[in-house]
Amino acid sequence: MDVRESVSLRALTTLKVGGTARYVIECASIEDIREGVAFARACGLPFRPLGQGSNVLALESGYDGVVLHIRIPGIAFEASGDTVTATIGAGITWDVLVDVAAARGLWGLENLAGIPGTVGAAPVQNIGAYGAEVADTLSAVEVYDPEQDAIHIYRNEECRFGYRDSRFKQERHLIITKVTFTLLANGTPRTHYPDLEARKADGASLETPADIARVVREVRSRKFPDLTQYGTAGSFFKNPILSQDAFAQLEARYPAIPRYEVAGGTKVPLAWILDHVLALRNFAMGPVSLFERQPLVLVTNEGASAHDVEALATHVASLVRDATGIDIEREVQTFV
Repeated sequence: MDVRESVSLRALTTLKVGGTARYVIECASIEDIREGVAFARACGLPFRPLGQGSNVLALESGYDGVVLHIRIPGIAFEASGDTVTATIGAGITWDVLVDVAAARGLWGLENLAGIPGTVGAAPVQNIGAYGAEVADTLSAVEVYDPEQDAIHIYRNEECRFGYRDSRFKQERHLIITKVTFTLLANGTPRTHYPDLEARKADGASLETPADIARVVREVRSRKFPDLTQYGTAGSFFKNPILSQDAFAQLEARYPAIPRYEVAGGTKVPLAWILDHVLALRNFAMGPVSLFERQPLVLVTNEGASAHDVEALATHVASLVRDATGIDIEREVQTFV
């Protein structure tokens, strides 16, 4: 068992803030996870899984427990007619999977290219972008349940997927070990999202999964900061979903506001509110700011702390509430 003591959470999370984890255990198998859980219990400490830390905020107080650093490998494909089942280890980098599937000409994941993190973390957040989300192609999730010392498999309909939500976000004791996707050998490009339509109108080829993945990354590169230069967790807040009445009141005040009809109501792009209503593009408080090309993205610079992130995020939420009456929610989860 590979156990490290007093490990900086800045080095394990993409926001690059936070204190120290008491222990970190590298877990490349379910048996490693079992041993890590047993170690934590023997020490009387809590434990939490962590992938690449791309959607978490580590606090300055650190984590007085055991971080189970999930590194389970494995990529396997099994074809049955036009359908291909992809079974993927939780530690595989998400974008690696997107590229491997696209190189095989398999449809289903290409619109999610460029999203940081691991395959195991993807269902927790039900990651989504450019008109697609993980729930569209996921068929099953294998988890280790430390409370029962058992392995369970949850089918798609049992995962309780919602907008940036799932049962795994609520039942945090479940540790994802493997994810299975159903992909298509003969699929149809999903290019109805405005950014992709604009690139297609400019002459970009969107005929294959690899084409779409490439163009999605090009679009993302114009909106999202370089992880080698900034600390960021991508979109820090969720886009709010409003009732018809609430949206009608908002539209009366801001007639140009975009809208997307979704299950449960009308989704409003928060970036539009931050930019056009509040003029917060590139807004900064100390070493933390909203990204100049996409105000939904919070970035940290040298010397930033979790306290700085909390201060800016809380201030932005207050400004949005005062201007629109909307209480926004975070995508990023606090690591406690």
